[in-house]
Amino acid sequence: MNAKDFFITRASLLAFALLVAAPFTPRLAHAETTEWAQSEGGRMRVISLPVSADGRIEAVLQIDLKPGWITYWREPGESGIPPKITLDKTSEASLTSLSFPVPKLIRNDEIEDIGYDTSVSLPFVLQSQPGSNSEKARLTAFIGVCLNICIPFEASFEIDKGAEKTAVQQETDAIAAAKATLPAPPSDEFKVENFHITPDKTLLGVDLRLPENSPKETDIFVAGPSGYAYFEPQNMVRDKRKLSFYMNIKGLPKSYNPRGQRWMILVKSGDQVMEAPLEFPR
Repeated sequence: MNAKDFFITRASLLAFALLVAAPFTPRLAHAETTEWAQSEGGRMRVISLPVSADGRIEAVLQIDLKPGWITYWREPGESGIPPKITLDKTSEASLTSLSFPVPKLIRNDEIEDIGYDTSVSLPFVLQSQPGSNSEKARLTAFIGVCLNICIPFEASFEIDKGAEKTAVQQETDAIAAAKATLPAPPSDEFKVENFHITPDKTLLGVDLRLPENSPKETDIFVAGPSGYAYFEPQNMVRDKRKLSFYMNIKGLPKSYNPRGQRWMILVKSGDQVMEAPLEFPR
């Protein structure tokens, strides 16, 4: 199935799921470790650390899935709903990062998704605005959980921005454990060396430098524009630690201009995983 087809599939599933989930009312929880918000497919909550001197708040969205249910990576693949966190304007804060643990390719009949089939925690960071008088940060988490169909799961949370609070060990451990599941950033030993899109916008070409003694098998996920994910590299050529390949990206809108855009690539090589941005020049 090409990108255009699965974009349509995803949109259709989302429209149907919104109808199914329409009666759901988000819950509001008040704490540094919030109460669990419940859904048919699982539950989620937020754990946060005390605000730093410069207004930075580290937090994690914990997603506890019921057996058989899945949730999604930053771009799901053929169907599904990517996780999203939004801040209420009254919070006087902004979301500066939302990170994703190493995902897997999940096959269900003819549909292939990129995500998680066990419980997962998504680290994120908030930045309080200078001179903010708001004591609370109010945020809404929106994810998709899926068994046979994708069901939107939305919940609202409220966390304390006060600098006087003290984190308990459980909160500190939860943040550290979530960050430990993230892919590593690029390094001199494992990185993207070159990349380009062909003039007809049908292929993404990438040259990788792999770690020392990396195995033959390599898993590659690319998150393109919103609604597009790719995971089937073609024409792979390996020369010692250099791996070159093309990814079929047919289905992009004809009007799409990659200049100045930012995609993401995740590469699994043995027990090492690297994630890097693909910053297209303007």
